[in-house]
Amino acid sequence: MNKTRIFKIGILSTILVVSSCKTEKEETAEKELTSGILTEYMDTSVNPGDDFTAYVNGTWVKNTEIPADKSSYGVGYIVHEESEDNVKKIIEESASGDFEKGSDEQKVGDLYKSFMDMEKRNELGVAPLQPEFEKIESIKNYDELATYFAYANKYGINSPLGLFVYQDFKDPTIYTVYTWQAGLGLPDREYYLKEDERSKEIRSKYVAHIETMFDLAGLPNGAQSAEKILDLETKIASKHLEKEKTRDLVGLYNMFPVDTLSNIMPKFNWTNFLSEAGLANQDKLGVLMLDYTKALDKIISSTDLNIWKTYLKWSVLDANASRLSESLDNQNWEFFSKELRGTQEQRPMWRRGVSTVNGTLGEVVGKVYVKRHFSARGQGTYGDPCK
Repeated sequence: MNKTRIFKIGILSTILVVSSCKTEKEETAEKELTSGILTEYMDTSVNPGDDFTAYVNGTWVKNTEIPADKSSYGVGYIVHEESEDNVKKIIEESASGDFEKGSDEQKVGDLYKSFMDMEKRNELGVAPLQPEFEKIESIKNYDELATYFAYANKYGINSPLGLFVYQDFKDPTIYTVYTWQAGLGLPDREYYLKEDERSKEIRSKYVAHIETMFDLAGLPNGAQSAEKILDLETKIASKHLEKEKTRDLVGLYNMFPVDTLSNIMPKFNWTNFLSEAGLANQDKLGVLMLDYTKALDKIISSTDLNIWKTYLKWSVLDANASRLSESLDNQNWEFFSKELRGTQEQRPMWRRGVSTVNGTLGEVVGKVYVKRHFSARGQGTYGDPCK
């Protein structure tokens, strides 16, 4: 008997298990070879030379309605939601069980329960962010600001200079640390710079959104803060490299010894930045958007420190809005999902909870799944899945 179990476990993906079993009779029976192309989804009335996508997918597109909680739809979403259905049971079992503190099940269960407990989230409001707001408020000078930028990068908080590790563009046998342009709340630079009516409308609603979020969070001067944040982000956006040019990996490859970085940003405290990032002993750094990075030095030093603090408090609030009170979560969805992407409904809360757990503890969820379903000998704990 042939048993095949295919499973995918990842931090940014969820778990999808597909099991297929064949009888001995099916194993030996001759089968006619057939194409894997699903012709019923094609629209053969379209000339493939004119529109190949419509030719291949036309009938599926015509007959498929985009769900109200999505702005786009396709096989990727279908597989993703099937995987969420599969992993939901694992997470709910962990959330309802009594597991030893520090165990994988306890971590998974407690995170899911805390996300789903909207009553407690409403009670807490933005209290969980107070230590972050205080940390930002304590920044005394631009050297400490550089330190905070690196700290923010580690915790998914928006700041104007990103850091990431990737294969070296010229030597794929090694990994390299790169900087990347960042710092925008809207999707990309064009949202700040285009002068058509829709772009102006989005900017106006973005300012209103920030003001509302500040008010809901109990942060002062929402209207003034929103205008200052938009102004700063617009300055940053004006120096961003156009997105089509970010695909030129040869042009982006600018490798510098760390001790020469002050030639690029002479006022920026690279020592603080790299030390906080855990890169104190780094010997070189890939500066991908060189012109942007040079221009950023002046933007940082010419912007009042209090404006940076306001901007960073917004970055913290924005990064965590979907995990805070219901009013903050809904306002965050209203602007970024409904206004910008046209989504008509929020995803069910349990799906958002599963996504949060998978996104935060993906590897831990994977360990719980394997423990629950596969023994050391490869036999599932629930026995033979083919019976």
